[in-house]
Amino acid sequence: MSSTTQNEAKIFVSIACLDDPDIVDTVADIYAKAKNPDRVSVGACLQIEPNDPSYQALGDYDRVRVSTMHYEDAKGPIFARYRCEQLLRDEDYYLQIDCHSRFFENWDEALIRELEHCQRLSSRAVISHYPLNIEKMNNPEDLKKIGKVNRFRQLNTLSIKSHGTQAELPESPEKALGISAAMLFMETGAKNRVPYDPHLDFGLHAAEQVLYAARLWTHGYDIFTPTVNTVATQYAGSRERISAEVRSATLANRGNWPQKTWSKVKYLLALDNLEQVSAAYMDSIAVHEFAFGMGRERSLLDYYRYCEIHERLKTVFPNYHFRDSP
Repeated sequence: MSSTTQNEAKIFVSIACLDDPDIVDTVADIYAKAKNPDRVSVGACLQIEPNDPSYQALGDYDRVRVSTMHYEDAKGPIFARYRCEQLLRDEDYYLQIDCHSRFFENWDEALIRELEHCQRLSSRAVISHYPLNIEKMNNPEDLKKIGKVNRFRQLNTLSIKSHGTQAELPESPEKALGISAAMLFMETGAKNRVPYDPHLDFGLHAAEQVLYAARLWTHGYDIFTPTVNTVATQYAGSRERISAEVRSATLANRGNWPQKTWSKVKYLLALDNLEQVSAAYMDSIAVHEFAFGMGRERSLLDYYRYCEIHERLKTVFPNYHFRDSP
């Protein structure tokens, strides 16, 4: 980070929310647990009934910026996170979390310190891991561990899914294979260089996490598991907070978009040919290479080798672009 000192540095927190009122408590916890709450701004994309009073409390915060869209217009989490990005201003750091999260004391100071440590190991660094479950935040044994993204739990023609394993907190930040969308921290400059693609409607794990991790890596960024837990999330229960009406509308809108989006993701990840991409995405493919594509600092093939999945991809995807590479 330039000449800005740690105490002066500003943090932007991105929160995508589909009709989950727990975001109000999440935002309250962000400010309650920050060592320097004045440095923190929140950018939230609310996909809700616009007149729903459940979210009015967000208007009580000077530094909470809200982009509201009707839940009937929602296109999935990636588009919502893209909308959050548009709320960025002059913040130095970008933190992405889920709308049902809780924080540990002085999380802001800890994250900046951790990223600075990572940057001593790699000039381009981001932090990501699977957060602790909120229910385990006060368990001393669980606090000794962290969810490191270190394997792929699914790799077939239907999807690619990276995953985390609960590992002992490292003494020094350790490189990981991928990201968790529930906890992603980087300098804002990195987010500006690798923005979200707004045309990945209702994209599932491969579109939200595998593709973005590959883009980060090929842009030269190393993903690190930190030495401390700063945020926790709720892995179950949000469904009960979302109304049946919203769930029904979202399901109807989703339709077969996950399959269409997967066809685009396969092409972007060099797993399939352009001819196999859904016609709905041909226009977005034309601009993807320039605005939302892979970087040129490192090759996608080398990313697959780094993840140790290159040989497996050869056997699963007949049109894999690197099939003939050792």
